[in-house]
Amino acid sequence: MSNILLISNSPDFAADLKEQLELYASDFNVFEQWDDDIIFDAAVVDDLPETVASLQQKLRRTPIIFLSNSENDFGDSVTVIVKPFCLEDFLDSVLSCVNLFAHSRDGRLSFGHYVLDASKKEIKNTHSRNVVKLTEREVAILNYLYKAYPKIVSKSELLSEVWGYNPDATTHTVETHIYRLRQKVEEDSSDPIILTEESGYRLNF
Repeated sequence: MSNILLISNSPDFAADLKEQLELYASDFNVFEQWDDDIIFDAAVVDDLPETVASLQQKLRRTPIIFLSNSENDFGDSVTVIVKPFCLEDFLDSVLSCVNLFAHSRDGRLSFGHYVLDASKKEIKNTHSRNVVKLTEREVAILNYLYKAYPKIVSKSELLSEVWGYNPDATTHTVETHIYRLRQKVEEDSSDPIILTEESGYRLNF
């Protein structure tokens, strides 16, 4: 499931938009309030430019869609849709934003001295220039940690978000995958790709 933050001063407009999102994109969870415990895949803001500016600070790696009556320029992280708009175009924009981490503009995500190419399932060390092949699960782990940064992600959250419903998977499964991923990618154990924190994991940016 993908989490969408929807903020509007118009309860009727927000309710209608939420209904359309849930009707045509059933894999979306739509939230109308900010929650520190939720990792949002995209944010939709209805004609509140000051809210966009605030969210840009909170959601540094999450795409934002701004619905406005006029053209605005907030930079590359914000997609502006001028009202009135076609529902199909709006849904396409939201879906594109949600898929950003798997299909970014150049197909890559950069963090620390690594570049992850999710489509090729490869990660490159920009210092040594070495390229390592990854499994789909390893890509999913890195994608989720990237999206969550700087939040520390617990083992149980990774298990839920990356493995989904799998009766054979446990938090030990997560530990094993993280260990194997480190062994495969890291060339210097003193400079880990993933940091182990007391309550979970986060990427080493």
